[in-house]
Amino acid sequence: MHRASVETKIASTAVALGTIIFSTMILTLVGQFLIILLFQFASKLPVKRLLIWASYPAFFAVIFAISQAQYSVELSAQTMLRAVDAALLMLLLIGTTPFTRIIAEFGRVSRTLSNLAFFSYRFFFLFTDESSRRLTAFRVRGGFQGPIRTKIKNAANLIGLLFVSYMDSGEKVYDAVKTRGYRGEFSTEAALLGELTRYDFAPVLFACVTVALFLVGSPCV
Repeated sequence: MHRASVETKIASTAVALGTIIFSTMILTLVGQFLIILLFQFASKLPVKRLLIWASYPAFFAVIFAISQAQYSVELSAQTMLRAVDAALLMLLLIGTTPFTRIIAEFGRVSRTLSNLAFFSYRFFFLFTDESSRRLTAFRVRGGFQGPIRTKIKNAANLIGLLFVSYMDSGEKVYDAVKTRGYRGEFSTEAALLGELTRYDFAPVLFACVTVALFLVGSPCV
């Protein structure tokens, strides 16, 4: 995956993301989860660390899933699995591709989109570090103890604190780049489109497997 072209990896990621979004079967989402882990392991990425990072969007997805539980437990499980699968998929792309190349590819479509990608990438690691520290403090202070109503209330307070902290970090990063001459855009040079090579077989295979898994698990098939 590391030596494959950026264009092929982005295309295969987009295809896999589409299958995750439109999957309606839990077994299909679990299968996609395992396939992504397999390709992460084959790419020699730190799978355990990536799983920890992917747990953060899952934490926020739980809040939305709780609201769906009264209608369907299966629907809640699908929501959480989609969040984890999508996060792991993005980490697979970022872990095997220099982010400057990804930004350059986004710059082909929109300069604004490439800027958003840069800031999102920067904020992701700031946010995960801050979330980890606050979650540890939350546990030490007994935030997960007591009745379920108290746990939900404490979790809501934690999310509010994380949101405020996230906004504060965003303002600090914006002020920092602004003092260094940022005027609303970054100068990125898009890589030239090249021919497919044998290294592109891995992302193409990845996309084909996810599509096949989606079709097998689709109730329409």
